[in-house]
Amino acid sequence: MSQPIIRLRPYQDTAFRKEIGMMAYVMRRQAGKSFLLGCQGLDWMMESVCNVIFASASVNLGKENIKKEAEVWAIVTNALRDAAKAQNYKLTTNADDDKGQLIDADAIADLFEHQSLVTKLHHSNSDSNYSRSIVVAPNPDTAVGWTGNVILDEVGRIPNFKEVFEAMEPIVSSSQNYRIRMATTPPPDDDHYSYELLAPPAGSKFKVNKNGNFYETDAGLLVHRVDAWDGYEAGVPLYDLKNRQPLCPEDHRALAIDRTAWDRNYGLKFLAGGSAALSRMALINAQDRGAKTSLGINITDTLVVA
Repeated sequence: MSQPIIRLRPYQDTAFRKEIGMMAYVMRRQAGKSFLLGCQGLDWMMESVCNVIFASASVNLGKENIKKEAEVWAIVTNALRDAAKAQNYKLTTNADDDKGQLIDADAIADLFEHQSLVTKLHHSNSDSNYSRSIVVAPNPDTAVGWTGNVILDEVGRIPNFKEVFEAMEPIVSSSQNYRIRMATTPPPDDDHYSYELLAPPAGSKFKVNKNGNFYETDAGLLVHRVDAWDGYEAGVPLYDLKNRQPLCPEDHRALAIDRTAWDRNYGLKFLAGGSAALSRMALINAQDRGAKTSLGINITDTLVVA
């Protein structure tokens, strides 16, 4: 049996094949979130003539993050080029040189940074019959005028994510075939909108599974979750920072300098931040659930004891 041109890990394959309009991937660091999103978007391009609007926090986070994103994009694009050629598709991109080969990662990163990276997948010999992916910066203004599928990467690092999501959600409203995918690890700040949107319901427990686990948030969004233990079960180890030997999640955490950061980035814990005894989301949920059943008492008047 021949091997697929693009090979996915078990949890990536499970998420990739899930048919639903909107879904989020909450995955440990370096589990392949961006690669999965790239594969998903390019698969949509092959499926039918469409736009794929791709926005990543990397565009706002600096050159090194953009370069990483560009490297992932190049890997996916090269794999898709082989797949397209095998099925008589034609793929063109402004990241190609004069010989039809991808330019280097720094040059691609520059296209990302200036929001001018465009890839076209031709469905016939006609110059106008193609799907297109466009990279944009994650801010509300970029959403105006676009229509198609939406992919959002590292949403937990987008500063104004609530406004970005509000602006980009209508992009998919003109057709039932358009979809949204977003990916992140839990945000450092529990006041970030991705915390409210993506945190699992209180008391949720997940079994170790190489395919990851699905859950539905209080906001009604389906999430595919892959933590360090799921990744390890799928054959993705962690590595010692000193001797670079592979480690199981327990040993990797034991050696972590910042275990709170480890719990967030690898254990996928949505941790309350700040100095408040209760997180903002816990207070909001309590207010919402008690709005119709609780009794409010005005205690602003001076209490007089007879």
